[in-house]
Amino acid sequence: MYRDLFCYRCDYIDVRIKRKENMEELLLKIKYSMTLDEIGEGFKLFQKKYQFKKSLVFTLVYLIALGLGIDFLIRDHTGIYGYILVGLSLGMIFYTWYKPVLIRKKLIATISSLAEETYTAEFYRDRIQITTVIEEPVIAENETETEEETDSPAKDEPHEEEEQEEVVTNLYFGSDYLDAMENEQMFLLFVNRQNIYIFSKKCLSKEEQNKLREIFTEKSIL
Repeated sequence: MYRDLFCYRCDYIDVRIKRKENMEELLLKIKYSMTLDEIGEGFKLFQKKYQFKKSLVFTLVYLIALGLGIDFLIRDHTGIYGYILVGLSLGMIFYTWYKPVLIRKKLIATISSLAEETYTAEFYRDRIQITTVIEEPVIAENETETEEETDSPAKDEPHEEEEQEEVVTNLYFGSDYLDAMENEQMFLLFVNRQNIYIFSKKCLSKEEQNKLREIFTEKSIL
């Protein structure tokens, strides 16, 4: 009996180890960057997917209010309430559709530095690991070797450079709400309806594009 229990326990541990090794299998690794135009286009698609319906609902409400205001003016063109209702309704309709454009412009101005960064994305069976690549600074060689060292204390003291740490983000299939979209220029990955990751096709080979499409389709997010 104890022998059977021991064998069952060994088999259980072996299955767990194999399952963990399977989850750690690297399916795809890509290196990519983004342009400001791609960031703007990606965020525009993000807004269209998650905010367009809400904007339509608000617009419908404001149109009803606009209709009421017009009705008040038809009944009594001297009444001030009709003009107020019409003015407020038109103003809110304009604000509802202009606000996403304003947010997008502010976002581009705020995260313009992202267009200068490079990232890697590693796709495993249970997660996606995205890492910011720290590029080593390029040191230009001296054109001549006739420069003499000065006696200034600033050059005698050792110069310590601040080390940049890699930023690593893990996105888990099943735990995080993931959704994907594809167009001619890029793959888009939406996370929890709040964040967006852009994989530009110009950085990917045809094989990498096909594999990425296969992964997203297998996970039922594309």
